[in-house]
Amino acid sequence: MTASDPAPPPGRQPSASTAQYGPAGFEEFFRHYEPMVRRYLIWQEADLGILDDAAQLTMVSAFRYWDRVGQMDPPTGWLFKVARQRLQDTRESRRRNGILIGADALHDPTAHPDPITTCDQRLDILAAVSKLPRRQQEAVALREQFGLPYKEIAEIMGASPATVRAHVHQARKTLEAILGDDKEGGDA
Repeated sequence: MTASDPAPPPGRQPSASTAQYGPAGFEEFFRHYEPMVRRYLIWQEADLGILDDAAQLTMVSAFRYWDRVGQMDPPTGWLFKVARQRLQDTRESRRRNGILIGADALHDPTAHPDPITTCDQRLDILAAVSKLPRRQQEAVALREQFGLPYKEIAEIMGASPATVRAHVHQARKTLEAILGDDKEGGDA
């Protein structure tokens, strides 16, 4: 837990979807949202150790502010913003302590199976995404994987909606070129 944990916004009204958790429902909340936080982080980090630490620290922050987080409708924006900060904190901590891992160490894509996309396709996509600048990785993941609106992505990333749109557009264009080249060359 750090002083940089953003306090949840005051005044958000509970809804039927989040009020179900109540004051003691963190375990159910965790089971529902922790895999979503991991899917968000997967798009930005290939090293499982860093990903695990960031996901765990995110959920610790949610528990720390549980009285308000448990009432958010939905809490995903807040969770992704905290996850983004925890990922940066974890990377910085490892860098300071000399624990550096190669960015190309892709993790096991079967950890969260996707019934639509095969493992090979997921590896190709993750490898292509890892070639994007970090801001584009994050923007395209939040838009494509989670379907968040540009305004919410902008709040999470601390950018304007226009900047987010530009990141997503450029990421899509680059990914299309990378994945298209792989198909034409017979590598994929």
